[in-house]
Amino acid sequence: MPTTIHDIAREAGVSIATVSKVINNKAHVAHTTREKVLKVMDQLNYVPNASAANLARRFSKNVLYADRFYKGLPYENPHMFDIICGVSHELGRKGYRLSLLNLDSPGKKPEEVLEEAIHSRVADGLIINSVFVVPKVERLLLWHDFPQICIGKPPFDTILSWIDTNNTLSSNLAVEHLISTGCHTLAFMGGQKEDIIFMDRLRGFRTAMERCGFETREEYITYNPPEVEAIFQSATALLKLPSPPDGIICTNSLMAVGTVRAIKESGLRIPEDVSLIAFDDHPYSPMVSPQPTVIDVDLFSLGVHAGNLLLKKIRNPAMLIQTYTALPRLLLRSTTKVRA
Repeated sequence: MPTTIHDIAREAGVSIATVSKVINNKAHVAHTTREKVLKVMDQLNYVPNASAANLARRFSKNVLYADRFYKGLPYENPHMFDIICGVSHELGRKGYRLSLLNLDSPGKKPEEVLEEAIHSRVADGLIINSVFVVPKVERLLLWHDFPQICIGKPPFDTILSWIDTNNTLSSNLAVEHLISTGCHTLAFMGGQKEDIIFMDRLRGFRTAMERCGFETREEYITYNPPEVEAIFQSATALLKLPSPPDGIICTNSLMAVGTVRAIKESGLRIPEDVSLIAFDDHPYSPMVSPQPTVIDVDLFSLGVHAGNLLLKKIRNPAMLIQTYTALPRLLLRSTTKVRA
């Protein structure tokens, strides 16, 4: 009776999945474990089934984009769809398809949804929002040696691959510009704490303020739902502080809509009394009057890079990719003063 992969696993004292990784020359197997498995294969005269190995390596030419998807999301998080469009554009050029994987599945944890998708072999790789990348998910992806790219740097040290924008650099650009135009009291109109992009930008704001010798005061930082009326009320409260801000940074263009309205209805002038700068040119900046000065980050380009890098990982799963891309640029418009 011929030796099977089960015999190799039992004799080497490892899992069948580990033996499979060794046979297919996958990454994330310890050198000593790999050597032990190879030695047992040699002792038992095991010859891998070529047709089975080829089947295991068959490409579906499909990639999954894993995130939470629900009604109204495009208005709350337009960043995501710029990234998805960039990924789809790049994959399409290389003959691949992009499918969406909703991690907000009723009755299932995100790691369960991911494991089902991996076992189904419906895709060759995965692009995942790093907000879902917790240690459990990291262990799952490494165990299956599944090619992946995280959108955003995970909040812990990891050997998973990721790509991100440098939000610290973006916030530094916004802070330095407002200070250079004569602003002395800066406020930050933010989103919700679950929004990883906003929280990165807020960290960058705090760092930039400290570097420039300015104090960050908590009453000048607001946390808002993606609703114009709530943003308007929050900005109005900021402007009623004993020492109101003369410079406001908005974490996205929706914040700029409510904040500009609050400044106008408070009887203040833009930019003479209050300067304003927003992140992201789309989708709302073109509808705001006066046109806001913007820190623009090309997230379509980030998606293109993510798609390209994932295809490289599919060809070489051992490749580790951890990089920043999509540098910010300052678009000067009507809501900030001419530099003093």
